Amino acid sequence: MQAFSDLADQYKESMDFAAVYIAEAHPLEFNAIKQATTCSERLQTASDMKEDFHANFPMLVDMMDNNTSIKYSGFPERLYVILDGTILYAGGQGPFQYDIPELKSWIEDYSKK
Repeated sequence: MQAFSDLADQYKESMDFAAVYIAEAHPLEFNAIKQATTCSERLQTASDMKEDFHANFPMLVDMMDNNTSIKYSGFPERLYVILDGTILYAGGQGPFQYDIPELKSWIEDYSKK
């Protein structure tokens, strides 16, 4: 999350960034984050993460039916660039294909167009 936050800070003048908090991939493994069982718990966890990482972008939250995660194959994490409803960049599925440097390179190339 910190690398994404840093990237958002770097490019905040030229594009908007947002994160979508989905179901917890590793409940209780990291910082004792438990799997939310209610929407209010998920909202609170997302709010805590935004604060912990000093994220200067919106932290959106998937509903408890996990519809956004399912639609975008977001579990456990994934990077997208969306412009006017069209997916321009779809990163690989995390954790092994979650690649911030690749996204940064894509942004730099796209910005030259």
